[in-house]
Amino acid sequence: MKFVCEKDLFIQQLNNAKEFANSKSSLSINANVYLKTNSNSLIIKTTNGNMGFTNILPVTTLDDGEITVSCDKLNDVLKAFTGISHIIIESKKDNLLILPKDSNKTFNFEIKTIDASEFPDMETTDNKEFFSLSSKDFLEMIKQTDFAASKDETRHYLCGLFFQRTEEGISMVATDGKRLSLINKKTSENLINFSPVTIPTRFIIILKHILPSTGDFDISLEKNTIAIRIEDHTFMYSSLVEKGFPVYTRIIPADQKYKCILNLDDTIEAIKRVSLFVIDKSFRIFLQIANNKLTLTSDETEQGEAVEELNCDYNGEEVTLAVNYNFLLDPLKVMEGQYFSINFDGAQKTLKLLSEDATNDYLHIVMPIQKI
Repeated sequence: MKFVCEKDLFIQQLNNAKEFANSKSSLSINANVYLKTNSNSLIIKTTNGNMGFTNILPVTTLDDGEITVSCDKLNDVLKAFTGISHIIIESKKDNLLILPKDSNKTFNFEIKTIDASEFPDMETTDNKEFFSLSSKDFLEMIKQTDFAASKDETRHYLCGLFFQRTEEGISMVATDGKRLSLINKKTSENLINFSPVTIPTRFIIILKHILPSTGDFDISLEKNTIAIRIEDHTFMYSSLVEKGFPVYTRIIPADQKYKCILNLDDTIEAIKRVSLFVIDKSFRIFLQIANNKLTLTSDETEQGEAVEELNCDYNGEEVTLAVNYNFLLDPLKVMEGQYFSINFDGAQKTLKLLSEDATNDYLHIVMPIQKI
């Protein structure tokens, strides 16, 4: 195998490929990237057993062939070739030779390789039923929900985003048991019916980096696997989280008695300032609402306390809410529009955060801290 390629483009795709390789064991074949040249194209593959990545790059092929090499080491070596636009890569016996093209620099590197026949089989696009989604819409759905997914691996069924077909389009939900985020997207596209799935958080993180910001992509949802295809050059897949996502609709309150409308940006900045004095592990702050005023306070500590007052639109009885300030900041930072509302039935009842812009079809649920 021998080819010439653009260094920065190769590095970009190796960075993507690394996310799918087994980084825990450098000796595992799954820590290697599979490279194959064919008709001025370079096929790149990585897998850790649960996820896989395939990309096709344009190159100048001098000799066809295939090999596997450490993904991390190859990436590190390429990054060390500073000031060079194109490189030559050639396999020789049990080594991969890397040297600059059209440069007065004479250094080169050799990396040990493993025969391509040892690389494991991977999922392909064959026999998969794909449908198209807007990349912008899908990324927006991730943005509005992924922070609420559980990070507790003992509750693996909550470590992902619940994705389902609805009558009007699609929806995405995440919860860690103490908060919940939900977004609905109406679509005029002719989507196929599919069973609800939970997409693992790690794959979601990768999609945030690899999916294009505009245009469409293709998605396939099977019983145990999600597959993504971007145009004709990128294909990736992941196993799904085992079934067990809770019936989340039970914890979403319908009509609530009280509603407090606030300026979004002002509230975010006020919470950030008050949180500077929070040292309790519950990250607790207090929201006292009365007479069109919201007063945010921290617990008094040896270092002092913080108090900040905001104007709001509220006509209910005086109430004091205790909440984890992170559970407020996370959804507020991704909301759009000028105003939002806190909806509730009482001090110890579920809080529902809604955008006051009717075009934003998402909501965020926050459970209050019970002991004040």
